[in-house]
Amino acid sequence: MKRFDIRRVLAYAIPIVLFSAMLAWFLIAMNSADSSTKQRELAAVKSTIENGVTMCYAIEGAYPESVDYLAENYGLIYDKDRYIVYYDCFADNIRPTVNVLERRAV
Repeated sequence: MKRFDIRRVLAYAIPIVLFSAMLAWFLIAMNSADSSTKQRELAAVKSTIENGVTMCYAIEGAYPESVDYLAENYGLIYDKDRYIVYYDCFADNIRPTVNVLERRAV
């Protein structure tokens, strides 16, 4: 009968546990970086639309009636398949409400 040697078990177990911990740490870090990047991209899209609204008002004296107007006349470009833009224009002289949401994959 073979004798159970704790040192031999630890020699195999410790590297496996350390590798698993490092892999878990790496995956958590990657997930956090991805989430941060998505938030910055969302903020950049909203900022771009807000800047276009301001530019339109400065040039024309009225806020644009839609995001499509900004795209046609001021070169606004964003990924329509990735983002949902809620644009609520009440009147030509009242700043519109702009909200940008990311579409979720189904």
